[in-house]
Amino acid sequence: MVSDTAGEGPPPPPHRLRRGVFHLLDLIPLSTSSVAPTFSIAAAFGVMVAYAGPQAIMSVVVAFPFFLGAALLFRQLNIHYPHSGASYHWGARIVGRRFGGLQAWIVTLAYFLSLPPILVPAGSYTLSLLVAFGEVSPAVASSIFWQSMVGILWALVAALPLVLGAKPTARFTEGFLVVEGVILALFLGIGFWALPTHTVNAFRPDWFFSFGIHPLDLALALVVVATILDGWEIDSYASEESRKPKEWPGTSGIVGLLSVFAIYLVTMPLLVVETPLSALASSTDPLATWMGGVMPQAVWGIDLAVIISTASSLWLTAFILSRAWYAMGRDGLLPKAFARVHARFRSPWVAIGVITVAEVAVQLSELTSSSVFAFFSLVLTAAGIFLLAEFALDGVSATVQFRGRHPGQGLEARGPHGHSIYRWLAPITAGAMFTMILLGFLTNATLLYVSVGLLVPAAYFVHRARRAPGLGVPVEIEPAASS
Repeated sequence: MVSDTAGEGPPPPPHRLRRGVFHLLDLIPLSTSSVAPTFSIAAAFGVMVAYAGPQAIMSVVVAFPFFLGAALLFRQLNIHYPHSGASYHWGARIVGRRFGGLQAWIVTLAYFLSLPPILVPAGSYTLSLLVAFGEVSPAVASSIFWQSMVGILWALVAALPLVLGAKPTARFTEGFLVVEGVILALFLGIGFWALPTHTVNAFRPDWFFSFGIHPLDLALALVVVATILDGWEIDSYASEESRKPKEWPGTSGIVGLLSVFAIYLVTMPLLVVETPLSALASSTDPLATWMGGVMPQAVWGIDLAVIISTASSLWLTAFILSRAWYAMGRDGLLPKAFARVHARFRSPWVAIGVITVAEVAVQLSELTSSSVFAFFSLVLTAAGIFLLAEFALDGVSATVQFRGRHPGQGLEARGPHGHSIYRWLAPITAGAMFTMILLGFLTNATLLYVSVGLLVPAAYFVHRARRAPGLGVPVEIEPAASS
């Protein structure tokens, strides 16, 4: 078996990604960095505290088992059907074409709506760091215009590793993750060292579980949690480029999810102990607010860690969407141009280009928003809804796969699957995700109206799915050549 590298056999087909690129030790950093623990805390924890107070931590604890269940299901579906379209391919193959078409639009919304909540604070964090170094004035840093311009610059920079291909993306990610981890560990050490003199709120076990919180407040926080417990599934969308596509994708996602959950359980309580809740709830960067009270002269270091984490999250979220759009172009759900890959780098450059242009357009639209924080919060919550919907529909696909026969697209029909645990885990996970979506709608009518409006274009994908020639068709993925 030959590899795709130059000089070793015939060139790969013009619309094929490079195979055998990602090792397990590449996929684990990808899954961890895609969740972006430092950025996630900085971007979302303030909103979560505003909704649920110190029980924001409880929302993570309550949601985690269901996301772990989703990760376990992803691993099983990867074993059976590795595909760069992941979720929507599984739905089309197991349940049916129209179901897969609906999932294709859900996946598009889930990851595209996740990009503005990364770009919006990216500009703010970068300008804050420049203020600390005396390069720009505080007035510039607070300007919506300049925040948008720097966000646009980040969108362009993030496209670079994606265009260069899978391996450079992995190398950039691994380097950034090491730096992020070292900085975060250093500041956690400072935080624990300062506990005797900087305790603002005495530690309470009910931060992790309490019946005293209002259920609707918890529901709102749970929707936001979806945006900080997702990203580990990137290895599913990287399966066609993995060396062992039926073994490693899914496993690395579970490791990434467990890693960031452990980070949250250490970092979030420390922030609540050492920072006034009102300050956290109103902060667009709770990590900087926390360190500003503990060691003000070191806030720039937190900004640096957040920027590094933000950069990784930005290009890895776009990586997921680019692979999904590439697969949709190849399958016929999107124009064939989306399946074009760079002749040298084997990256889906058309999909990456469209994503980047769309990101810039959203950043420019931010200039018309009277409240950036309100814009950020709404888009962040909407992204959470569609991420939950993605995982919920995957749970439906897994339920059909593991509990009975499925039509698949005229593919092989299977009887009840032998994995008894997954036969129960799949419907429980799907039910939990749908419940979190419903609770989110009950607590925010605007979110319901926005989500319904965003679902309208799904009709096009459902209709096109009927004639998409490649939808639900398995892709032959050769094992990587021995090195």
